[in-house]
Amino acid sequence: MDSVSSVRDSLPEQHRTHFETLRQEIIDFTKAHGIPRDTLSKPDLLREATKKLSTQDLERLALLLERFEHLVKYKEPKKEDYAEALEHAERLYHLREQYTSQVSLLEQVGILKEGAITGIDGKIYPIPTLEQ
Repeated sequence: MDSVSSVRDSLPEQHRTHFETLRQEIIDFTKAHGIPRDTLSKPDLLREATKKLSTQDLERLALLLERFEHLVKYKEPKKEDYAEALEHAERLYHLREQYTSQVSLLEQVGILKEGAITGIDGKIYPIPTLEQ
């Protein structure tokens, strides 16, 4: 786990969430398809483990691994992938629904008023929009 932390920490802070999202997608994909995690670092074992995957699943795994490699190598997401990755994350994690639900809950209990929360220190703290 130390190597994961050191790789993540070597990235600019604004790209660490993208790193974690890609990493988790790869982990979830391998679990869902019965691919042992240790095969990811061994091309021969990975090739053997993925023989039974459909073409669509192989393409998805290849795309995830390419994005991950690019992020680690160049310290930034592939330019054309950033918007697509964000859109995919929104769908995968239902971000719009989560955001709307949480904002609604905070408003209902009186914590959030006019798009901001008043802290115990009396200061006003605006909440970010979904896009932010």
